[in-house]
Amino acid sequence: METLAAQIASAVNLRSLYPAKHPRVVQSVERMIAAVNETTEASQSDAATYILVGDDLLFGEQVLRNRNLAIDAFVALLKRRGVERITLARGLEPEEAARFVAALASGEALQPSKHIILGRANVSLVDEAAREERRKLSVDQIETIRDSWARFRIERRMPIDQMEQLVWSLIDSISGTTRSMLPIAPLKDHDEYTFVHSINVAILVLLQARSFGIWGPMLHMFGMAALCHDIGKLSVPRDILNKPGRLDDREWEIMKRHTQAGALYLSGLEGTSPLSAVVAYEHHLRFDGHAGYPRLRKRRQPNLASRMTAIADAYDAMCTLRPYDQTVGKAAALETIRGRSGSYYDPTLVSNFVRLIGSAATA
Repeated sequence: METLAAQIASAVNLRSLYPAKHPRVVQSVERMIAAVNETTEASQSDAATYILVGDDLLFGEQVLRNRNLAIDAFVALLKRRGVERITLARGLEPEEAARFVAALASGEALQPSKHIILGRANVSLVDEAAREERRKLSVDQIETIRDSWARFRIERRMPIDQMEQLVWSLIDSISGTTRSMLPIAPLKDHDEYTFVHSINVAILVLLQARSFGIWGPMLHMFGMAALCHDIGKLSVPRDILNKPGRLDDREWEIMKRHTQAGALYLSGLEGTSPLSAVVAYEHHLRFDGHAGYPRLRKRRQPNLASRMTAIADAYDAMCTLRPYDQTVGKAAALETIRGRSGSYYDPTLVSNFVRLIGSAATA
């Protein structure tokens, strides 16, 4: 998967230096086609798909972690040409590949072809009756999980299988706007708030991820990680969670431990995606690497799912009535998030989130 991306970047670079018939250009296009065939064969698929989200490059459902100069060049190329998603199918022909490489190198308008698809994924929606039926199913699942959430402090167990099914149902229920929020009973205490908040954050993360063309098992992993992001708060004493007003230094230090507590709990659950533990640990880290929590020895950028969760977490916290605080309203919440773009939050994700929420408000 890294080889194909590197071969595309190399072919475009050479085409920008030499004419189409130059031997080096011809050879680079041949290597690119060979890489398409090798990559699809290795992945047992008919096509190879890359998705660009911010600075993260996904191959199918996997974020590429082994970045090098060639991969960075490929990401920069996609950004420069405004390509968010690119699919190259087995059977790519030399003339077709050469035209594509030439267009990328020259800045000409990019055109899809028989074996090359550009842009975003088109996701078909289920019909309204089926969507309603699945939505009702999700409400029943929510009530079961709500009961387990309430008993977590004593039993230290979560119905992970049921939570995973709930995320699939949420995926079926979302219609592309935040109006897909499910009906949930009024809050009783902060554990109830944490539960409702986690459902809302999961929906908001699913909406974000889907808008970038993420689908299938990867989308489910994003939703599951968002649903579990605050599970560590169920280990924080209730008197701290429900305290009106500002926490003192000791209380704040205890509150901040929920990220590590959640990550530790989730990492010990058999069958749980490692992404859930990562998001639980990272969702209060800042995009720019400055002071957040937990404190890290070295600055680093949080995972893509963590960055999406951080935005959803902040937005819902400001918009949802809590036992000890008032809401600030959607417009004010979005303005706060905009003001923290580039520091607390990924600016690309912020722009997309504002677009999504704005579309929902005017729909």
